[in-house]
Amino acid sequence: MWDLVKRWWRTHQARKKAWTEHRYIALDIETSGLDPATDQILAIAWVEVAPPVIHYTTGRYYLIDHDETDLKQSPVIHGLVKKDFIETSQLCDVMAQLSEQLNNKILICHHIQLDWRFLKQAAKRCDIELSPLALFDTLAFEASRLKRQQHHIQRGSLTLTACRSRYGLPEYDAHHAFSDAIGCAELMLAQGYKYAGSSKSSLF
Repeated sequence: MWDLVKRWWRTHQARKKAWTEHRYIALDIETSGLDPATDQILAIAWVEVAPPVIHYTTGRYYLIDHDETDLKQSPVIHGLVKKDFIETSQLCDVMAQLSEQLNNKILICHHIQLDWRFLKQAAKRCDIELSPLALFDTLAFEASRLKRQQHHIQRGSLTLTACRSRYGLPEYDAHHAFSDAIGCAELMLAQGYKYAGSSKSSLF
């Protein structure tokens, strides 16, 4: 309950500043499934954004050491197979780095509800606190925008690739954590500058 109150307060404070005055971490993860209780983070990537700039040199991509279990649909969805995990990072080491990176920054994901559940589960396992200033979901922003403009939302129209195409952004290889993190960062900037511009508006 207290975590919810703190997150609400941080988001409330974030709304008082123009979106361009914030710093962001655009992040993507690849997992073995959709349930944080039983599935694992296989890869994680992020990059820092300071509008209008994406700081590519801050980009990080980690393959995570995981239990010797079936990769499930990962070879099909993400293209990750067992031989990719010869050199890996420990989950808790990566979570510690991410915790530092998120300090006083807004976390951006495409479909943040799922990614945030996995991140919270991992942070709890590692006894690490993740405290971003606020959360921003590029998928939810696009869905809300389309509904307000009375567009019919078709199946597949809210994927990262589909959302990017509406802003004239190039198509990247999907389902790779690093390219998806970059893609999410670019989409957020496109959404921000098209619908809030350089005004004092907030995206929240």
